[in-house]
Amino acid sequence: MRKTKKIMAALLTAAMVIGSLTGCGGGNSATSTNDKGEIAELINAVQPESGEYDPAGAAAYEYFSVQTNCYEGFVNYDKEGKIVPAAADHWDVNDDATEYTFYIRDDEKWSDGSDVTSADFENTMKRALEPDNGSWYVDFLFVVKNAEKCFNGKCDFKDVGIECIDDKTIKFTLEEPCSYFLDLCKLPTYMPSNCKYATDDNKDWDMNPEQNLGNGPYHLSEHVDGDHVSFEKNKYYRDAKSTNVLKITDKFMDDDQAKASAYQTGEINILQGAPSEIAESYEGKDDLSIREVPQTNYILFNINEKPFDDVKVRQAFSLALNRKDIAAVVGTACEPGTSFVGKNYKSKADGKKWGEAQGDLLDEDLAKAKELLAEAGYKDGKDLPTITYTYPAMSYEANVAQVLQAQWKKLGVDVKLEAMEYEVYVDERRNGKLQMARMQWYADYNDPTSWLKMYQTGNAQNDVKWSNAKYDKLIQESDKNLDEASRQKQLMEAEKILVSEDTVICPLFSPSNQDLIDPSLTGYYTDGLAYTFFYKTTKK
Repeated sequence: MRKTKKIMAALLTAAMVIGSLTGCGGGNSATSTNDKGEIAELINAVQPESGEYDPAGAAAYEYFSVQTNCYEGFVNYDKEGKIVPAAADHWDVNDDATEYTFYIRDDEKWSDGSDVTSADFENTMKRALEPDNGSWYVDFLFVVKNAEKCFNGKCDFKDVGIECIDDKTIKFTLEEPCSYFLDLCKLPTYMPSNCKYATDDNKDWDMNPEQNLGNGPYHLSEHVDGDHVSFEKNKYYRDAKSTNVLKITDKFMDDDQAKASAYQTGEINILQGAPSEIAESYEGKDDLSIREVPQTNYILFNINEKPFDDVKVRQAFSLALNRKDIAAVVGTACEPGTSFVGKNYKSKADGKKWGEAQGDLLDEDLAKAKELLAEAGYKDGKDLPTITYTYPAMSYEANVAQVLQAQWKKLGVDVKLEAMEYEVYVDERRNGKLQMARMQWYADYNDPTSWLKMYQTGNAQNDVKWSNAKYDKLIQESDKNLDEASRQKQLMEAEKILVSEDTVICPLFSPSNQDLIDPSLTGYYTDGLAYTFFYKTTKK
């Protein structure tokens, strides 16, 4: 059965905040070091918990912190976004790029000291291809021979192009050449999960610190629903000598002022993705670090219900928006944008930012928007059904929603705003119950298809079940195109269908992450996807 976890967000009351202020007194023993110079603990404030920690399941938000700290796939990214060896020290690729053989390091160990084997990698893929496990990333396995057929019950797993040649060697046979297959190996469904514990009969292994083993710098050591999750050093990690932070704790916090107070008093050492009003108060100080991130915030239209089953209505709502005003309420580190692929994503073909290479995909034209709405039979908004814009009750979302509401009012449309607790919001959106839903997507791997594959026909992330044959064909053809320049043209053409022609989504802006990090810390680094790794951190 598909595993469903209802995880409550941590709620910090005023009394708790006051208690932390008086208790810490502006210092933080968490950054204390031992006689080896190792840091005892770093505490990070993160969004409320959601999703599972099983790489074969519904991985969202906190899963990626678990992956960053605890799991290691075949490959990693360096600071420039280039592929480098990780759990595999090398790999072979045949001449037509349809066979990849990975050689797992002899010293690759789980946090209990046991060997990481090819069967552990296969274990995640096999479970992801079982539909009842509800994997959000299963579609990215479909480049492997017969994987999609297996998922759809048309063949057995033994027929899938995944072969464990021996304990330390695994071979993939692809349906066709895939120019970004190594990038896909960064996704959850390509991560290892320990065969001893990660089974379909053991549903809660991923939340159990005794069973959720790590093969990265850390392993899961504590999980408290709605409050925090902690990771402790994996002493068997192949590069354990470089792990200078003994423990990392992610504290779930959904109140911006509580986060600010916690950072100011030293209750937390790290506040990643600090809201602009907080980050701007640290401008010019060593605490503030700004990272351009490959992310897009956008609106998803429910194309299956009136009035958004009419493309003219979708286009009218998109053209009526002034994205500069929308971005302004988020903060100075936010840029308006009309591309779906992250505006700051750097092209593999020429190194340019995607937003510059693609250009504007939507005109902002209120007069044209009114004209389109009238053509759809809703002149000046008359006869429109009740329209609701739904967003998760967190961070700056309410401010964005109010600006959207005011701008659509100029179109002649009264839009109701609805904030939802995040877990409920996700369920409602994925079940197709929301008219207009706030969405954001952060690249999972270093390729434009990290965004664009979401809306292929049948993709698990395609919440509105949109289908366009031309779009699908362009994505499919780009997959096997090994020439990056011509491949980019195919992907840009596909993006225009999604955004400009069918207007299934309405891009709004691309933010940069504004992080607050204790200035006494150094040695952490950020990879090419803007994920920050703290295990090598030292104290000045």
